[in-house]
Amino acid sequence: MTLRDLVGEGRSTACAGRSELTLEGWGTMVEALPHAAARLCGLWADGVQVHALFYDGTGPFMASVGVADGRYHALSPWCPGAGAYERIIHDLWGIEAMGASGTAPWLDQGRWGMTWPLRDRAPPAPPAPDGVEFADGPVMERAGGTMLGYGPAEGGFHAPLHLRLGLPGQGILQVHPRMGYAHRGLCARMRGNTLAEGGHLAARIDAGATVAHQLAFARAVAAAGGTDSPGGGAIVPAELERVATHLDVLAQMADMLGDGRLASQAATLLEGVRQLCHAAYGHRLLFDVLPIRSTAVLAPQVLEELQMGCMALRRLFWRPRGLAAQLMGRGVLPAATARQWGIAGCAGRASGGEADLRRHDPLYAPGWLAHSPRTDGDMTARLATRLHELGESMEILRTVAAVPALPAQPPAEDMCGEGLGLAEGPAGPVWHWLRVHDGRIAAWWCGDPSLAHIQALPAILSGAVYEDVAPILTSLGLSAAGADL
Repeated sequence: MTLRDLVGEGRSTACAGRSELTLEGWGTMVEALPHAAARLCGLWADGVQVHALFYDGTGPFMASVGVADGRYHALSPWCPGAGAYERIIHDLWGIEAMGASGTAPWLDQGRWGMTWPLRDRAPPAPPAPDGVEFADGPVMERAGGTMLGYGPAEGGFHAPLHLRLGLPGQGILQVHPRMGYAHRGLCARMRGNTLAEGGHLAARIDAGATVAHQLAFARAVAAAGGTDSPGGGAIVPAELERVATHLDVLAQMADMLGDGRLASQAATLLEGVRQLCHAAYGHRLLFDVLPIRSTAVLAPQVLEELQMGCMALRRLFWRPRGLAAQLMGRGVLPAATARQWGIAGCAGRASGGEADLRRHDPLYAPGWLAHSPRTDGDMTARLATRLHELGESMEILRTVAAVPALPAQPPAEDMCGEGLGLAEGPAGPVWHWLRVHDGRIAAWWCGDPSLAHIQALPAILSGAVYEDVAPILTSLGLSAAGADL
């Protein structure tokens, strides 16, 4: 019996694909995880239940279990990718994952004014701890050698996450990520909002995937209201966002590694895309473009110039002694590690992982998307995958450059329901789930691919030299804001 079948034995709910399990049913599901082909995509709570989201290649499905006593059976001993989710649930709600593989806080580093802030009656927090904030634990101390940090606290312009690295020799042996610095309390801020206000907030979760978050949120709203999913011109801003994000990563990588020609070419193309976005939608970063209110017509000559520029970028990347040669064999994400942590998207495909979920999106025609050209899992493969997707996106934009905007069907003011939405962003699948009561958001959750990337960092960075940390993180395209919410 497949995991989908086991979950399907539970009580069906108003949310398509979600089943409510008994404690025994949840336990049976957890025990089946080591042999399941389905990938865990998210785990979250709403104060009454804990929900697990899976994807098995045919579509998503969800399992829910009640937490009347404030506890549930942990998934992390059988599914490592559940670990961060379980820690986040405890930080926000105080709901305990029994038998969890790790209990250290993910978001709450002891500086909050209250404990378990999403509870109806959140207790006050204990006094903030004194002492060194980045103290080494027993595992790090046993590693010996040099202890180094990576993050803004070290004086660099890095993303708001901290890595404590143990280097007993030249290579990294121990990696301890410390998160929570980019947490903005979005679950609390979403509750009570109108759907329009929620969409405005969703657009600002991650500037590198703003269209993906808007589209996933809009699809969740449509599923909750039983209306048609948004379509039409949404494909144009989605592909423009993919082009801009990939160009940004390539420009950063080239700049880090001293490839001035490639960095200049990528930055010039990126600025052209930003100007094109502003001209078409009024926002360089494509905030608040959904629902599509007018038809965006992209001039063919502009698209042709961008396409030629991307071809030149590819030649620069693959030239002798170019960036591809420098990065080959470095920062490897093995296929087994990608599967273990549920890494999909661009990084997963570069490691031989699952196909692009845009293949199952009704906005995309069959034959538009091909498999990644390299699956070695190193930084060269990840950048080659981005260059490959740049070419695909430019062809898609040339094909649908003037898709007419379809009239948006606004949700009813007194709408009630529950829905799940998915969009494939530049870094991987973006999920939004929400419950709506009388036109306002009663509960909400968002799944961003960066959480899986960060959990896998100890495996990806193992054996790497300290100087490779920055390019490895950049090649993955992870977002601390997307992971911490």
